[in-house]
Amino acid sequence: MSSGAKIRLYYAAEESPEKLPATPIWKTVRRVTDGLSENVSTEASNSVADGRFRQGGMATESEIQGSLEVEMAIGLFDDFWSAVAMNDWDNDALVFGGDVRKTFTLVKVYSDIGQIFIYRGVRIGEVSMSIATTGKITATFGMVGTTFERTMVNPVVNPKPVDDVVLVSALNVGDVKINDESIVGTACMQSLELSINNNLEAIRCIGSKKLSATTYLEKIVDITLNTQYMFSAQSANYIDLVKSRDTMPVEFSIEDSRGNAYAFEFPKLEVAEANHPDGGGEDTITLDVNFNHILVSPKITRIPATVGP
Repeated sequence: MSSGAKIRLYYAAEESPEKLPATPIWKTVRRVTDGLSENVSTEASNSVADGRFRQGGMATESEIQGSLEVEMAIGLFDDFWSAVAMNDWDNDALVFGGDVRKTFTLVKVYSDIGQIFIYRGVRIGEVSMSIATTGKITATFGMVGTTFERTMVNPVVNPKPVDDVVLVSALNVGDVKINDESIVGTACMQSLELSINNNLEAIRCIGSKKLSATTYLEKIVDITLNTQYMFSAQSANYIDLVKSRDTMPVEFSIEDSRGNAYAFEFPKLEVAEANHPDGGGEDTITLDVNFNHILVSPKITRIPATVGP
């Protein structure tokens, strides 16, 4: 019998898909869940022999994937943000929509029963981040891989422990600006859901002798910002932008209690949907506005805490 409290998840960057460097740097993942699994498809034989019994079947393909759910903390998941951006951090700035394909080996250890699950060639192709008026900020990273192995030999050596970081919540979100205008207390945002998806497609090749994908190719990157506001004179202006197709910048920051921060910049957002609000006499009226980011790269700037003298 196994307990979820005894699950450990580790990862190391690969030097090429499915291949670790001679001395990999293992890091511990702080996770809520990861959902990593190999989903195998099978086909049964339709042949008839000397009876009415099925003739058996065979495995025809597999999908290695999972969704890593985490509680956000500044700096803790920078490797994964970088993988989604397909770029390296450069002077604490990360630009999305790059061409750098990053792969990892992930090792899931069920420490109480001695089972080791190894996922190789893992790409992190998408992320979603949720912010509400109360509660923790959470994120989910979408993962796909090319090889799975179950073993009892743990390849992880001297893993780095999780950094001493603090969680962030809605109270850590700084001034939100849309079209260079603060919306705090006026348009009054109620929720924000950021989604970045590279739309990875599994590629299979005859002759590879693999059930799983040989590799993954990225398609057009979709970046969306789904938001909700209190209905006001300011937020009502967003309705007209569905027809005008005018673009606007959106900026917001998240700063933890130690002074570490991310600044998010979306230079060109256009309104994809803004349905007209309604409600009854006992309701507070809200407006849902969904944005698509187009044409140029959004950016995250990492701002370390200022160390005093």
